Amino acid sequence: MKMYVLLVIMSVALGCNKQEANNCIDIQYNKNFVAEVGKQYCLDQDNYIFIKEVQNSLCPCDVECFWEGEYILKMSVLANGKLFDYDFGTSNSTPDLPLFDNFKINFVSITPNSCDSNVQKDYRVTLVLKKE
Repeated sequence: MKMYVLLVIMSVALGCNKQEANNCIDIQYNKNFVAEVGKQYCLDQDNYIFIKEVQNSLCPCDVECFWEGEYILKMSVLANGKLFDYDFGTSNSTPDLPLFDNFKINFVSITPNSCDSNVQKDYRVTLVLKKE
């Protein structure tokens, strides 16, 4: 019986990789991935993205605006072991994030995409890390 319990414990310990233990979701360069607020997305232990919050800065629903507005992604980026905090706008007129040592973050899409959406857990942001 003791041997069986030890075998089960070892199987569980060996079945979990380091990134799973850190609640990190694996991503790859040059492939789109869908990110959620509050989750960490990792290339490896020295490179990850974490979206802290999505701010809806779109034009209000019942107002006519000269600019449609944009979403602001408040994110942390660990690039080659260095931590950066950024506000990343989703509009084409907003400057891109800087090039990190070997990759660039590109915005692809966001859902829901509505002037009245503000529920953090509902946002899904499609990003791609382009290897330069």
